[in-house]
Amino acid sequence: MKELLKKKIAFIKAHPRIDIAFLVVGLAIFATITLFNVSRASFWFDESFGIYLIQFNFLEIAQFTSTDVHPPLFYWLLKVWGMLFGSTELALRSMSIVLGAGVIVAAFMLTRRLFGRLAADVALLFLILSPMLIRYSDEARMYTLASLIVVGATYVLLKATETNQRRWFVIYGILVALGMWTHYFTALIWIAHWVWRAVIIKRSTTKSNLFAKKFFSKNWIIAHVIAIALYLPWIPFMLIQFTTVQGGFWIGPVSSDTLMNYFTNIFYYLEHGQAQGWAALLLLGVLGLLIVLTPKVYKALNRTDKKSYLLITTTALIPIAVLFILSLPPLKPLFVERYLIPAAIVFAIFAAVTIVIGTRKWRPILRILPVVIIAGMMIFGITNVYKYGNYNKNSNTHILTRELIEDITATTEPGVPIVANSPWIFYEAVGYTTEDHPVYFIDANTQYIYGSLDMLKYRDQNKIKDFEAFKKQHPVIWYIGVTGDEDVPAYQKSWQKQRTIALYDYLSNKTEYRGTLYQVSAE
Repeated sequence: MKELLKKKIAFIKAHPRIDIAFLVVGLAIFATITLFNVSRASFWFDESFGIYLIQFNFLEIAQFTSTDVHPPLFYWLLKVWGMLFGSTELALRSMSIVLGAGVIVAAFMLTRRLFGRLAADVALLFLILSPMLIRYSDEARMYTLASLIVVGATYVLLKATETNQRRWFVIYGILVALGMWTHYFTALIWIAHWVWRAVIIKRSTTKSNLFAKKFFSKNWIIAHVIAIALYLPWIPFMLIQFTTVQGGFWIGPVSSDTLMNYFTNIFYYLEHGQAQGWAALLLLGVLGLLIVLTPKVYKALNRTDKKSYLLITTTALIPIAVLFILSLPPLKPLFVERYLIPAAIVFAIFAAVTIVIGTRKWRPILRILPVVIIAGMMIFGITNVYKYGNYNKNSNTHILTRELIEDITATTEPGVPIVANSPWIFYEAVGYTTEDHPVYFIDANTQYIYGSLDMLKYRDQNKIKDFEAFKKQHPVIWYIGVTGDEDVPAYQKSWQKQRTIALYDYLSNKTEYRGTLYQVSAE
């Protein structure tokens, strides 16, 4: 077994181009895993918001997202993607899969360039099996786009530092701006880059009075002037939105479980309290191994490789620490695992490099063991991604809107409209509207207290403004909502119930997604 392993390793080392084959196979595996799962879950609110948003023109998209909590770049790209490929779950979510594949390619090339072939191959394995990357590649949201920008910017930063060529600093500035136009929390990565730059300059500068001069070099200033200039039109909206994001109703306070919860999601796609028994033991073992190996790896590297390893380490870990600190009282909480997806991608590289370099003196079979264990943990995590799908961990609700609409349309004659009892369920349902069963919401029943509702407030698509006139045209309607009541409570007392469809959620053991058929007007 030992000799066979040595021969295979020698063969791989003798054929550098085999890495491209590894990458192609890895991408094929990633595509298979994500495409198998991409259409299984219905759109949840965050996705549905963007899907409804892209019906507007580019300027209106910017206008409406300026009062929500995210910048518009992803939505602009999603609009173009939807124009090309359609509006189905597969069509709209496939953009995130393509971007996720781009993340894998960029991370593989970055790792290979900095730390060699073996580290790149192990990083490739960790990325194609990453539960978090798979989960958010199967969602029509901006996380894989942000991750691709971050990985690219990390490589460009290193290249700029090595060569001191202005063009690389210019590219870095552009990528910083693009990251901020995609997701505000890419700023955590740029903070990590600043920390890394400060550390390497401090260690190479003996005179303290030269530190500031070297840190704020002309090229570094140019990079950030470009970034600020490109981002300048959106800065006022960012400042307004930041007060909305801080302490948002979907964000809970940080606690002693917060950091461990982040890692249980990375490896298992589980909350901290769900990772028990062997799962907990293996996670503690892997994290303990990385903690022990990290200083040894750093000491074993030459000066150039130390810089690279420090960059990967700070980019993987600093954002987690900064976001945790910014969520402590008296500040309002900001810590959400999915906001740290770019850092989680770099953490996969960090783990691969640390294990490959830190175990060089181990016997070959022992070197493989931690890689196999981590891969096994992540495969278990993929099963949880499949199991939980679009389960909303904040509200403990499994989104079943599509299933509800399908049951209604399958058992109802054409022409009966579907009316949502809240804007939240309306957003989730309107993506499944049909000519036979259009989806509406009632203007008078909607409180426009959040910016995400502005495009409902100021536009009349799917809006019932005069319900009395609507009743004359549609004496029978389906009224849908999420409720623990036996039926969806009627909007008006005069409504007469015909029947109710209720969906049981096996994950939460609750029946909350319901649709009640009402006669709302005398025929």
